[in-house]
Amino acid sequence: MSTPHMETTFEFPSDDGLPGLHDLFNSQWVWRLFCDHFGEPEDPPESIQPRYINYRPGSRALVGYVAQWPQGDWVLEEQFAVELSAGKPERVFRYPEDPHLPGLQLAASPIEAQQLISKYLDISPHQVRVEVMRYRPGTRAVLRHIISWRRAKPGKMTLFARVMPPARIERLLTTVSLANLSGFNLPKIAGVWDEGGVVWMANVSGETVRTAIKKDRAPDTGRILDGLDKLWHAEVEPNAGHPLDVAGGFKMTDELLSQVLQTDKALELLDQIKARLRPFSMTWRPTHPAHNDFHDDQLLITPEDELALVDFEETGPGDPMMDVGNMLAHMRWMSHFNRPQKAFKAYHDRLRSDSLARFGWDSKELDLREAYSIFRLVPGPFQGLQKNWADSAEISLTLAVKALEGQP
Repeated sequence: MSTPHMETTFEFPSDDGLPGLHDLFNSQWVWRLFCDHFGEPEDPPESIQPRYINYRPGSRALVGYVAQWPQGDWVLEEQFAVELSAGKPERVFRYPEDPHLPGLQLAASPIEAQQLISKYLDISPHQVRVEVMRYRPGTRAVLRHIISWRRAKPGKMTLFARVMPPARIERLLTTVSLANLSGFNLPKIAGVWDEGGVVWMANVSGETVRTAIKKDRAPDTGRILDGLDKLWHAEVEPNAGHPLDVAGGFKMTDELLSQVLQTDKALELLDQIKARLRPFSMTWRPTHPAHNDFHDDQLLITPEDELALVDFEETGPGDPMMDVGNMLAHMRWMSHFNRPQKAFKAYHDRLRSDSLARFGWDSKELDLREAYSIFRLVPGPFQGLQKNWADSAEISLTLAVKALEGQP
């Protein structure tokens, strides 16, 4: 049995709870596992690329892979995943059969999707075309359903199917009702399949605020603060929605970084940040309804020049300063890892000064929340298995220190 090529540049410290962790980056072991479960293909792939890891030290690791078959100018791909859980045998699955996303297999099939749409959206499409927009094994998927039907004049409709663990459906529907209290437009929910964990949402046209910043046509920060302010001061039932878990987010990030970071400098920075953020995270409490994951890639500017909020699944009891702090964290992050750097830096500074002037907040409290949000971003390059993730982590920790100290 020939073994496809796999880059094995990912070296992590040993994990006593997951002794097989290193096997996830052993091409022979991964390929043998694939063939044992699905059979050896007549034409094996040229390479297997690990693309994503969901890792909880000592308890669970899930790696998503892409098997690739070059075909001239094209590359055929197949996605699969291997999941390790402490004390359990490994589990292997491939798209669209995902045990954590029971509705994905049907939603990803044009024929089955057509039947689902007829049942749960009360429309009778002639044809459905399915495009995969995003897939994270075991976590979520976003599919584009392009629906056409026969009439005197043929028509088309585009919907986005969000696929998630079914237990999250009720929470999502609650967040929709809360997010609708903001000053932003939201995509309409067209249908829900509770048991499958699928929600269909209307398409919203436009460019993200992140793209607009890059092109020097970002909206005035006051418009963004107006939309958030309406949510923060909306009248809602006590404890409506799922509250932001600041302490849990800190603990999860701390455990991961403490396990995977290896250089003395990175570990020193981590200790410096933890000394400030641990007391903050332990004492933080929600005060207002808030978005809880607000940043520039969640907002679209529509062709009518309206602001539309396209991701709102964390909305619930939170903290206005944390919403702004998270946006500032993304701006600071983008100003170091993307271009044009000056544009993101300028927008960061403008949003910070406008927020402090408008709401009379304590600047040090806002700095704490920006630093916390940067800290939560640090694992991103590791989770995406980027080759330079360790360098990125060190730079990001430095950014968090600067935010803590109120430095530009």
